[in-house]
Amino acid sequence: MDLAAKHAALYQGTLLVAEAAEDAYRLGGLDRFLNPWIRDRLDSLRLLLDSCDTQRQLAGDTRALASAAAEYSEMRDQLFSDLHHTRPEPPWRTMRRKDMAIRAQSRVLHRQPTFILRRLDAGANVPGAETWDFTVLTNPSDRADQGTSFVVMADSQTKNGRITVQVSKELESERPWYQQLEYGFYALGATPFLTAIYDPDRHRQQPPEGLAGEFDL
Repeated sequence: MDLAAKHAALYQGTLLVAEAAEDAYRLGGLDRFLNPWIRDRLDSLRLLLDSCDTQRQLAGDTRALASAAAEYSEMRDQLFSDLHHTRPEPPWRTMRRKDMAIRAQSRVLHRQPTFILRRLDAGANVPGAETWDFTVLTNPSDRADQGTSFVVMADSQTKNGRITVQVSKELESERPWYQQLEYGFYALGATPFLTAIYDPDRHRQQPPEGLAGEFDL
């Protein structure tokens, strides 16, 4: 068997690892984020063979391919336990490329949402900015749950050690979700600056002129 055939067999093996994990640790609404992510990742790593010039490069590239599948399997195991097992409060869990973070809160005693923060490949063509998607699954066990999604714009470069994050008024008004967005960026290694965190009344509507004090908003 030549190198190309061996590498193709390795790729098929990584798909088997991913599929076995998906069958063993079913994650409902999270599958539509995770399943395509790992396949895109494995496809990208498979192409590294074309640029291999040395045995050391081959060793590193094949190790990366095998590791990606193993880490994905472990990630699904952890997320499944986060949702369904009694254990300490689950943390945000991140992919190695730092392009997606997930917090699957326990649903053992009562229903809690799951949060997904992921970088979008197709941005808004805004210089110096990145486009992210922040999705909240209120019933993550249901594969049909499409969740509530918000487009998030973030600086691609830090300023004073922080990145400015801009969101819609709708997300600002959902205070627990907005707070989780901040935690998601921290989990990805970024220090976010979210205006409404430091201006607690930013999300509140202002009463019409002349009616101030008549409404408690």
